[in-house]
Amino acid sequence: MRCSDVATLIEELAPPRGNDEGFRFGDPGAEVRKIMVAWMATLEVIGAAAQADCNLLIVHEELHFPYSHISPGLENFLCWPVNRARIEALAKAEITVYRAHGMLDRFCILDDFGKALNLPEPTVAEGYFRIYDVQPTPVVQVAERAKQRLKLPHLRVTGALDNMVRRIGLAWGGLGLSLNVGFLNDILRYQPDCLIAGETDEYAQRFCQDAGVVLIETGHAASEEPGLKHFAEWLAKNIEPVPVLFHRLCSAWVVV
Repeated sequence: MRCSDVATLIEELAPPRGNDEGFRFGDPGAEVRKIMVAWMATLEVIGAAAQADCNLLIVHEELHFPYSHISPGLENFLCWPVNRARIEALAKAEITVYRAHGMLDRFCILDDFGKALNLPEPTVAEGYFRIYDVQPTPVVQVAERAKQRLKLPHLRVTGALDNMVRRIGLAWGGLGLSLNVGFLNDILRYQPDCLIAGETDEYAQRFCQDAGVVLIETGHAASEEPGLKHFAEWLAKNIEPVPVLFHRLCSAWVVV
């Protein structure tokens, strides 16, 4: 099986493939020995893939900085230290990189975030919007349960910890960032009193404060890795006997 064969299988899952998806480095025609699935092709992940003899790396996030759809002209950024270091590591290990972003969001990542949080069946499931009605629960308990379910040492909460939560909306991945404030504004029409997000920032936190909505941040990778693990398990069953590994990233920061 070649890398391009694996790509075809992925692209049949939840088409269409977006302009920001597809092969990002290496040889699509290479024979696959082992596959690693991870959130991003960090140096940690590339090193783990090389050590495990994986020559195809499937990631959810972009390989290079800055995101090409925001700052086109990748040739202007290949000399950035992080880009250069990643490319050198991939070239040395002869690893091919394929990015599956929106396709995996639609396939499982969004819904698997809700399942990982042990939320009930969604009351609203429209496009990328997921709303869950729950028994009245203090914010502090919702946050503690999220921390336990996702096996996180810490998370951030914007809003009063003793507020009661009755309706939860998900802003997985980067949809809790101010860059995506349009999504946050649109989800308000479903009247959630709490949003559980992947990644957020202070602009978005101030937005939620003034909207009267509690915002719980779990982490970008933490919110998407349950779905990526699901995808890795699905892929392993569909391309036997090629081994498929999943690499979980720890939080990029600690509380001090």
